[in-house]
Amino acid sequence: MTAHTASQGWMDLVDELKQLEGFFPMLGISAERDELEEEVSELESLISAAGIPEDEHSQRALTFLRAELARKREFLGKLL
Repeated sequence: MTAHTASQGWMDLVDELKQLEGFFPMLGISAERDELEEEVSELESLISAAGIPEDEHSQRALTFLRAELARKREFLGKLL
């Protein structure tokens, strides 16, 4: 499996998970906020532990994590 095929597979999986999230009802604002705060914290930890990636695949993964962090922070800001 090439790196491009693997990357495309991961991106397809993320897209499918985002679609799946849309089918589940929200369990409550406070529970959602707590979960988002935890996810933001985990993403921040992953990004800080990643350091500076040397290969293209790792750079793309880090870019994705940063985009997810920004998206979740924005959404969290809307809940507050």
